[in-house]
Amino acid sequence: MMTIRIGLIGAGGIARSRHLPGLQKLKGVELAAVANRRYDNALKAAEEYGFGKAYRTWQEVAEDPAVDAVFVCTPPYLHKEITAYCLARGKHVFSQARMAMNLPEALEMLKLDESTRLTTMLCPPPNYMKVEPYALQLLAEGTLGDIRHVSLTHPSGQYSDPRKPLHWRQRADLQGINALDVGIMGEVLNKWFGPVKTLYAEGQTWVTERPQDNEGFSRVELPDSVTVIGRFARGPQLTALFSGAVQGGTPQLSIHGSRGTLTCYPEASYLLLRTAEGEKRLDVPADRIKEWTVERDFIEAVRQGRKGDPSFRDGAKYMAFTQAVADSIRTGGRVAVAEIS
Repeated sequence: MMTIRIGLIGAGGIARSRHLPGLQKLKGVELAAVANRRYDNALKAAEEYGFGKAYRTWQEVAEDPAVDAVFVCTPPYLHKEITAYCLARGKHVFSQARMAMNLPEALEMLKLDESTRLTTMLCPPPNYMKVEPYALQLLAEGTLGDIRHVSLTHPSGQYSDPRKPLHWRQRADLQGINALDVGIMGEVLNKWFGPVKTLYAEGQTWVTERPQDNEGFSRVELPDSVTVIGRFARGPQLTALFSGAVQGGTPQLSIHGSRGTLTCYPEASYLLLRTAEGEKRLDVPADRIKEWTVERDFIEAVRQGRKGDPSFRDGAKYMAFTQAVADSIRTGGRVAVAEIS
């Protein structure tokens, strides 16, 4: 078995909670090098997870001949630059979501990807992952009849306390246009229902100034509530609420059809089916639950010499949705979502 030597750029929460534990379980994978914005955190990650080297800059990880593939776990502002640098040096690239700062950057990354045979892959959304195969099976079998409306409600209280310091996800210089989980759910919507054709969006920032973060920033630059009304290219309508400024809501995705309504929850392994005969809970069969195998999927793609899934093209598609939401908020009008063939 070919050993794949991993370089990690960005040793923050997502790397520690998901990617590093996942990689450690795999045979034939070596943790070769790590870099972080703060060198002391890179040293801690190297000691805790057994990386061979800790570097002060991300460029050193990409340039290390002992690294075969790089996990990019930084905020979006560095994704395009690091990806281009790594691919130019013959490294396979796994990039955290969201793909890029905006759609033009995503399209540049897609062009880079198309110019190389190296393996690339984006991190998939964990939301609704467990039920996805079963839900798509029910839709394909016509359980709901004609799909006429998709209703998405994603409330949370992450920004509801005005006393909390500015979060990095509220900074446009780090996030670009990626507000809340608009892009994550744009990816889910694309996969389940096809692209949204047109949409209208409104954004609201309830607290515009917060206590300073550790870099002295306090201005909230991205909305903490977004409402979207749209239409899928296949016909169904979409209504979506994204909010980080409320308490007590339940995130859910409801699919309304001519024969019934199916409701899914982000982390659950069951669905609720409502028809004229009443409501029924559908537990996903154990062999149909889709578990988190992201790190294994990427390593297998590298070994097999193919692109990973989600692909950079998938990322460009959800960035097109995110860009349309941002453009609609900015202009105050309905916009067409860019088509990514």
